[in-house]
Amino acid sequence: MRRTRPDESFLVIHPRRTRVLGLAAMMLLAASAGCAGAPELEQEESTGTQEAAAGAQGSILFVGNSFTHGHEEPVYSYNKGAITDANNSGQGGVPGIFKKLTAQAGLAYDVTLETVSGETLSGHYATKAAIIGRAWNTVVLQENSTRPLPTARGGNPTDFFTAANDLRNLVLTANPAARLFLYETWASPTSVSAQGYTSGIAGLQAMQSDLRTAYFKAYDDFDFTGVARVGDGFLRTVEQGLADPSNGTSAGTFKLWSTSDNRHASKYGSYLAAAVLYAKITGGDPRNLSVGAGSAAAELGIGATDASNLNRIAYESATLPDPIGSPVSQPLPATRASFTGSVTTGTPANLTGNAQLSSLTTSEGTFTNLLGATASGITGTNTPNSRGSTPASAQAAASGLTVNDGANNLGAGNFQFGTAFSAKTRFFIVESALASGTMGDDTVVTLIDASNNRVGAFSLSLLASQFTASAAGNTSNALATINYTGGVASVTGSPPGSVQSKLGAVTFSLADLGVTNPTSVSAATGIRLSSSTLDPNVVGLYSVP
Repeated sequence: MRRTRPDESFLVIHPRRTRVLGLAAMMLLAASAGCAGAPELEQEESTGTQEAAAGAQGSILFVGNSFTHGHEEPVYSYNKGAITDANNSGQGGVPGIFKKLTAQAGLAYDVTLETVSGETLSGHYATKAAIIGRAWNTVVLQENSTRPLPTARGGNPTDFFTAANDLRNLVLTANPAARLFLYETWASPTSVSAQGYTSGIAGLQAMQSDLRTAYFKAYDDFDFTGVARVGDGFLRTVEQGLADPSNGTSAGTFKLWSTSDNRHASKYGSYLAAAVLYAKITGGDPRNLSVGAGSAAAELGIGATDASNLNRIAYESATLPDPIGSPVSQPLPATRASFTGSVTTGTPANLTGNAQLSSLTTSEGTFTNLLGATASGITGTNTPNSRGSTPASAQAAASGLTVNDGANNLGAGNFQFGTAFSAKTRFFIVESALASGTMGDDTVVTLIDASNNRVGAFSLSLLASQFTASAAGNTSNALATINYTGGVASVTGSPPGSVQSKLGAVTFSLADLGVTNPTSVSAATGIRLSSSTLDPNVVGLYSVP
C-alpha cells in the first residue's frame, strides 16, 4: 500500500525515480540547495513563460491510441514538425499540443509519441517494447478507454493492471530514474451507453468513477509517479456547465467530444487533455499560459474565453487531492431487517400496512440507530407505490423510515439528513422489486450539501448485484414482502394488492464514495441518487461502533 504523501508539485530524489512533493519542501530545497532547474515560486506577475517546472527538460514518451494522437484535425497533425512520431504516422495530437504549451512556458522537452489507434497497453508491450524500452526521462501511459472498467461494464482490469506494471518495469529497466505517469481517460455520451451506464451526467459520473478507481489502483499498487486526471477534467467541464453532457448545442457551451462519434475528444477536449498533462507533469500553472495570438489555443481555433476556462479546469483537475489507498469497506448488502407497525412476522416478514424500518443487518452487525432521509427533487415518472392510500408525492413516499410507501423508477432525487457525516457513517437504500424479478438496480450516488449542490467529485456506482440477493420468483432471502394496493397497476395488480413485491437493501460508506478524510466533506449533509429503475422505499444512515 502506498504511504500517505503531500500534494505533488515538484521533485525530490527517490531511490528509483524523482518524486513530486509539496510547496513547503520546495521552498526548503530552493533556499538550501539552490539546485539548477528547481521550480520558481509563483509570483503575481508570472506570465507562464517565466515558470520553471518539475522535470523541465529531457525526453518524454507518450504511449497510447487515438485518445492521445487525436481523432481528427486540427488535432491529429498539430505541431507534428516539433515532435517525433516513433511510428512515422505523421501524428501530432495531444503530445503536439503539450509540446506547444511547454514551449509557451519556456520549457525544453524532447517529445515523442508511440500511438496506435484502438491499441491497448498490453498490445503496446507486445509489439513496441523496442521503442518503449529506451532510456526515457518521462513516460506517459494511456490505456484503451474501456479496458480499466469493471468486467461487468465490458472492461478487463486485470489486463490493464498487468500491462501497466509490465510497461513500468520495462521503462525503469532502461532508466531507473524515469518518471511514469498514467493518463486517465474520460467517459463520453457514447461510451456510457455502450458500457451499460445510465444516460446523461449520472452515467458520465459513474463511468468516470470506475475509471478513476482503476487508474489510482494501478498508481498505488505499482508506485507510478502520478495520474494525470484528464477524465476528471472532462467531467468537471460538464459539471460546471461549460460543455453539454449529451455533447449538444446548449447555449454558451462547446462540444467536448468529437461530433463524429461523441466519444473521442474534440479540439476542446484534446486541448484540455494536454493542459492537464502540462500541469501534472511539469508542475506549471496552466492558468498563466497565453491564449492569444500564436498560442496553442489560437492555432487550434479555440477562443480566448474558452481556452482560459479550459486552462482553469486543467489546474483544478491536476491539483485535486489524490484518493489515497483502498476504501476501508465495500458496499454491503443487507441480509436481514426488522420492522414495527403493521407487520406479519415470518421469513420474510410481510408488511400489511403502515410499517417502520427499525433495524438492518449486514456482515458488520445489526444496527438500530437508523435515521431516515427527507427526500426532495425526485423526478420519477410513475405514481408512488403504497400499502394503503397513495402518498401525495414521491417525496413523501421516500421520506423517513416508513416502508409501506415507495417511489417508483426514481430518475433522480436528493436525500437530506441534516447532519454531518463521519468515518463511521453507513448509508443505506431500501428498495422494492416484484417478487417475480431479481432484487437491485444500478444506481449512482453523489454527495450533496444542504442546498442539493454536489460536494467535491465524490461518487459511487452501485451495481444491482450489491443489493440483498434475491433471485427471480424467490422471496426467501428478501428483507420483507409487501403487496401494494396503490400506485402503478403493473405493481399493484388487478385487483389491487394481488401482485407481490419484496424489499432488499444495500449499505455503503464515505470511503466507498472515495472520501479518505471526512473533514474534507464537512459541507455534505445528503446524497443524490440517480437511476432510471431504482424504486426506493427508504434512504437512510446509521453509524457503526
